[in-house]
Amino acid sequence: MVVPGELLAAIAFDSAGLVPVVAQDAHSGTVRMVAWANAEALTATLATGAAHFWSRSRQALWRKGESSGHTLAVREVRIDCDGDVVLYLVDAEGPSCHTGATSCFFRRVAPDGALQADDGPPESPARVLSRVAKAIAARRRERPEKSYVVSLLDAGFEKINAKITEEAGELAEALPQGDAAHTAHEAADLFFHSLVGLEAAGVPLDLVFAELQRRFGVSGIDEKAGRKK
Repeated sequence: MVVPGELLAAIAFDSAGLVPVVAQDAHSGTVRMVAWANAEALTATLATGAAHFWSRSRQALWRKGESSGHTLAVREVRIDCDGDVVLYLVDAEGPSCHTGATSCFFRRVAPDGALQADDGPPESPARVLSRVAKAIAARRRERPEKSYVVSLLDAGFEKINAKITEEAGELAEALPQGDAAHTAHEAADLFFHSLVGLEAAGVPLDLVFAELQRRFGVSGIDEKAGRKK
């Protein structure tokens, strides 16, 4: 079992021995929910990797999803600068709100001051790449009839690489034309077929994101010069 002694010592628990916990989707950045935790809940979270909280109404430890099945797998536990708020970075299974909404923050203040309900804060625009990659992986597993993705994967790298080359050429042709909508269309085609290629090669998109992250703060010239031949 993980014994979070350093973490517990750094947290400014309130008079009831509790600290607020924000659960944030590790992929989309969406805040899923806010609850409370005590030392026992934090210890259980670190030991199991499943989000645990403390119920103030029931005065009991609880694991998110123990009755609904809508679990939160915790990737990281972080604390803020003052130690009085904890952040769980999570992979969420199903909605996180007891109402069935994706996020407990499903009401927003409209320009006229009225409250309007939706499904929660929007995902970051870049999140769509991960969603497309997951959809491609699902097509590979489920093999629906008349699936373009399945036809590409079944045809193999010769067909996939030909499509990537074709779409790259079409994007290169579109770039100098000054038609933003058309250029975006061609770029989307290239992104899509590249994701199919990554799925066929067994390369997770997170690995690509990690490589891009690694390159921040590094000169492009130095980065290319440092690559293995």
